[in-house]
Amino acid sequence: MANCEQLVIANPKRGAAAQTGRDRWFPYYAGFSSEFAKQLIASSSLAKGSALMDPWNGSGTTTSFAALNGYKAVGFDLNPVMAVVAKARLLPQCEIASVAPLLADILKKAARASREPDVRDPLGIWFASDAAITVRRIERAIYKLLVSAAQSGGASDSVGDLSSLAAFFYVALFRAVRSLLHRFKGSNPTWITRPRTLACRLRPAASAIRECFSDYVREMVLTSVATPAEQELRTNASIIRVASSEKLPVPRGTIDFVLSSPPYCTRIDYGVATLPELAVIGFEVDRRLGELRARLIGTPTIHSDTPEPSASWGDTCVELLKRICDHPSKAARAYYYKTYIQYFAAMAQSLSELSRCLKPQATCVLVVQDSYFKDLHIDLAAVFAEMALSASLELRRQVDFPISRTFGSINSRSRGYRNTTSATESVLCFAKDA
Repeated sequence: MANCEQLVIANPKRGAAAQTGRDRWFPYYAGFSSEFAKQLIASSSLAKGSALMDPWNGSGTTTSFAALNGYKAVGFDLNPVMAVVAKARLLPQCEIASVAPLLADILKKAARASREPDVRDPLGIWFASDAAITVRRIERAIYKLLVSAAQSGGASDSVGDLSSLAAFFYVALFRAVRSLLHRFKGSNPTWITRPRTLACRLRPAASAIRECFSDYVREMVLTSVATPAEQELRTNASIIRVASSEKLPVPRGTIDFVLSSPPYCTRIDYGVATLPELAVIGFEVDRRLGELRARLIGTPTIHSDTPEPSASWGDTCVELLKRICDHPSKAARAYYYKTYIQYFAAMAQSLSELSRCLKPQATCVLVVQDSYFKDLHIDLAAVFAEMALSASLELRRQVDFPISRTFGSINSRSRGYRNTTSATESVLCFAKDA
């Protein structure tokens, strides 16, 4: 088992300069840097073949480096888009040579396809009919060639069946669509807005869409240059699935190490943030988006039943919730209190699940960031340290890193409650009791 004291802990903050290689395939605003994961995993001294899990896997930083180091990579995320991205990062270098001929086949199949306009196609949110059909023809060609020629379903329901090669092409299409939607980029860097009217929808030529997709495929090939160790990457032992951290499909006591960054306690809408990509994989936005948003931890949506605070969450958490509930600001009790209590209830259940999955004396490393509600400081590291005790996880080490710019700095109204928009990112190292 890994020793918390021996772990090499670098600054986990992601920076633009650190986005190299496969990190560039799908730039992601959440999580930690590859260098942080690389150094920490390399210093863990785990035996080859050990199971390393990330229950909030995001873009797959943990699972990609776990696989590269000879461990069994186990990653889960409720958002099917992020599961596709994580799978793509596990593409063996030996398969890169097949990308060019497959690209030609995909484009040929898409050009020959006949597809009538579908008024329910979620791509129609942003694209006029002809453009939406062109994008969908490319997506269908990927699915038919690399997933299943027989099934008529969509990728959103087949993430578990996607190969890393199929996921690679889906990520290229994600990037092409998001690039085409640059006009709809909002002030919130995580969101793509919707056209005000149907007449404002995009009408790129079919040739422009195909070329944009091709360009991203070629760029991803060029940025996939691998070291000798990476060339030997094999994904047979890797598990990337869509699942909730509150109910992990993992047998009890089978995980040797957890490395993850839980969702921020800042009401980021992770579902809306990936809305274009969800549309690409055929996710029924109008019917299913609300359900997905409700299940994601940290969602700004309110559940029908608000749980009661539990003393097992620790004094810091219970006192914080009381102060939020009693805060004089508008909607503090009626709305914000409910979102925070939902977050902490989900995190308590998730920590219990992590403990269930871990072997005795195994290590769990979580990267968390503090935040504010109005003028109230949310010391998430302290909350997690106390909450984890009820899940038989003891904090053995904490390393803090200051952050000068956060999402709070985007919102000018936050300055009316406090003078700082800086934050602290904490790396918390837990050990499970015997």
